[in-house]
Amino acid sequence: MCLAGGGCAGSLTADDATSIDVRTELLVFRGADGTPAAWSHLLGAVADADVIIVGEEHGNAVGHRVELAIVQDVLDRWPGSALSMEMLDRTEQAVVDDYLADFIDLETFQERTAGTRWLKISRQYVDGEINRKTFEKRITRLGWPDWETNYQPIIDAARSAGAPVIAANTPWLVYSSVARREGFERLDDVTPAQRALFEVPAEIPQGTYRERFWDVMVGRAEGEPPPEDGDADEDSAHSDLDDETVAAMFRGQLVMDATMAESIATASRAGAPKVVHLVGHFHCDFEGGLVQELRRRLPEAEILVITALARDEPALRDEDVDRADFVVYTKR
Repeated sequence: MCLAGGGCAGSLTADDATSIDVRTELLVFRGADGTPAAWSHLLGAVADADVIIVGEEHGNAVGHRVELAIVQDVLDRWPGSALSMEMLDRTEQAVVDDYLADFIDLETFQERTAGTRWLKISRQYVDGEINRKTFEKRITRLGWPDWETNYQPIIDAARSAGAPVIAANTPWLVYSSVARREGFERLDDVTPAQRALFEVPAEIPQGTYRERFWDVMVGRAEGEPPPEDGDADEDSAHSDLDDETVAAMFRGQLVMDATMAESIATASRAGAPKVVHLVGHFHCDFEGGLVQELRRRLPEAEILVITALARDEPALRDEDVDRADFVVYTKR
């Protein structure tokens, strides 16, 4: 999830991050040419957008404060707008809606969503209900361990504004995994209830997104042979994998991209003035798979991409040119 989902950069603690005024203290650049921009310029671009995709590093606490500020500003200026999240999947939509409607409390919400089920698992272990082996097996299958400080404040901002929150992703341990193991064709023979939980890509990307996936996952280009024993790239945990295996992993990634794109498109078609989607930045950087899928599904929509990265530089790095419409350096 970290590699292909947006990175797990370290950062300040959440408590330290709350002391930063992200609207005034962080550096914002226009992605096309590196021109410095103010928060007001970013909001000016938001005003012209139908969909705002915010790419994150999952472990960047300051980056999550940037997301919170964007969501707050959008919901304040454009009532009826929606928050969409990679971190929640479609099976959890009713639970999300129950929390927004105050049918369930915060603790129940956090225990019933996969992104925060680690709370329940941890309590089971502490209370002696499960042993260490079971605890480790279950906890390592979950993501988003900093939910309470990184994501809950954003959901609560939407709740306070009376805004919908879209559980946009597919349950990736199921449908992305099936696509990876058995191909997209295996997803044709499903029930309507199953089909409601995922989308398949309209096209298979062959350009930069695919190239970046190979580089991130195995540290080489597609078609190059895996390294010989002893020559593996230490920066890539999967550098010894062959192309067939990486292509299978890519299929799983594309199911997530397609599902999130259709979730966003559905909210936009339903009349939301703006949809703000939070996602790991790999999915959206450099016209990534999510953006490509969304453009196919909403060809007339204005899409704005903002990426927040843990960099402390006075100018936009060369490698970040054209990464997004706006790039925010969080300094941590």
